[in-house]
Amino acid sequence: MTGGGGAARIGGLEGELAQRGDAEGRIATSLVELERHPGHALLSKGRLTGRTAREWTQASAELAGLWQDFDTYRRVLADARAALARGADDPELHRLLREPSIEVGRSVVERRLTGTVERVDAITLADLAGRMDAAYDRVHALFVTADDLHEAFLAAIGPLAERLRAARRLAAELEDTRVAELTARVEELTARGTTDPLSLADAPPDATLAELGARVDALTADLARTAAARDAWNDHLARVGDAIAELQVARAAAEQVRLRAQELVVTAPLDPPPDRTAALRGVLAALIDGRLPSRRGWPARARALADLEAEVDAAATEVRTAHELADGLLERRSELRGRFEAYRAKAGRLGLSERPDLLALDTDVRRLLWTRPADLAAATRALVSYRQLLVAGDTGDIAGRPA
Repeated sequence: MTGGGGAARIGGLEGELAQRGDAEGRIATSLVELERHPGHALLSKGRLTGRTAREWTQASAELAGLWQDFDTYRRVLADARAALARGADDPELHRLLREPSIEVGRSVVERRLTGTVERVDAITLADLAGRMDAAYDRVHALFVTADDLHEAFLAAIGPLAERLRAARRLAAELEDTRVAELTARVEELTARGTTDPLSLADAPPDATLAELGARVDALTADLARTAAARDAWNDHLARVGDAIAELQVARAAAEQVRLRAQELVVTAPLDPPPDRTAALRGVLAALIDGRLPSRRGWPARARALADLEAEVDAAATEVRTAHELADGLLERRSELRGRFEAYRAKAGRLGLSERPDLLALDTDVRRLLWTRPADLAAATRALVSYRQLLVAGDTGDIAGRPA
């Protein structure tokens, strides 16, 4: 902060005084710049907490001490200039510039009847300059650290805060209150970064910022879906109505296949899927006329719509599963019939169709697959036996085919 100057070329005490005079201007400039540092504004104008409050208490006292020391420095130089005016060999000039002439403290050494004996602590002008340099470095380092941590924090939280502001605007339109908790968390973190920036060095907020960012993004996406549902509300309702109508048609088709399968195939009872269309239409009607949901606001309405869509999908899955089960039985019956006809054709080409054992199996398979209901399990076993007889009577060109 102090340093040397061109006046160092002047010899003796006069040159030393000139050098100290040059340093006086630089010290004044440095102190003014120190108080203009953004770190000083951050620490001196706001409410501080935690580690930052503790360190600023010490640094602010040092800063005040710096100005006091600088005032002492200037007064000593003024006295030295007056002594120089009386002559370069004035002993007062030597005392002021080089001897411990600056009082920095008093302490009572002894108390007597006639009074107290005090010890006076004094330092030289050079010691005072060194003390100012050390204090300046400590205060300046605190300002730089606090400002750097605060700026880095603002750069990190700024995009998150901007996304949260956008989410709040959309949430206000949709009457969604979930953004309040996130806002409180971000404000709490912002307050910490502003009132105790030094704590950010001890506990960086990276993980917290990442967690909050993920939650803000998830909420924003959900709000966007809600807004999309709001903006195309009537279209969504129309599509759900169409889906329920399609569900009713699909259920009727599945019921026909189920009855046909129970008629043609030996199977355990095939229970029809529940008929949910009436209940689903009731929910849809309640959404259309506003009786659902019970809570106000677009988030509740969008969730009620999403729940209805999920219920329609689940009902469609039930119907589709039932249809596929019944249809699979009928397809298996057709498959076994086709495989039997292929085996019979093979037996004819091999000249084996008149063998008594094959004729007996032929009768069994026909009875099992061409009567109502067809016993698919027994027919499958009979076909396995039929194929094994063909393999035994031939070279095995169909031996590996499954039954």
